[in-house]
Amino acid sequence: MFTTADLANMRSAHTDRLQDECYIQALTETTNTYGEVVNSWADSGSAIACGLDMSAGSEVRGINKTVVQYDAVLRLPITSAVAETQRIRVTKRYAESLTTPIVYDIISPIQRGPSGIRILLNKVSV
Repeated sequence: MFTTADLANMRSAHTDRLQDECYIQALTETTNTYGEVVNSWADSGSAIACGLDMSAGSEVRGINKTVVQYDAVLRLPITSAVAETQRIRVTKRYAESLTTPIVYDIISPIQRGPSGIRILLNKVSV
């Protein structure tokens, strides 16, 4: 079992190695004049440190062996508040601003480890 000091050291090391910057975006649903639901996304706070691995892959899930395809994996500090219904907007890679931010949908349950959070993502065409 990890001690409190072990967890604090692991979490500090995890956060210190996050070289990217992103925003968590919340969904707002409105209805237009024709009664259609219109989704919009807005940053739900300030920028946070993150680690984006743009390697695509797949995982097998559940009792029925559902295959989940993903475009990227995101690491976040353990203190991040994120839900499966939100999006991620990456604005910096390796501490350099991106000309065009990359937007991702969260496609997996939030995977919480001892030192941080791991999320599977699919790129959104904007």
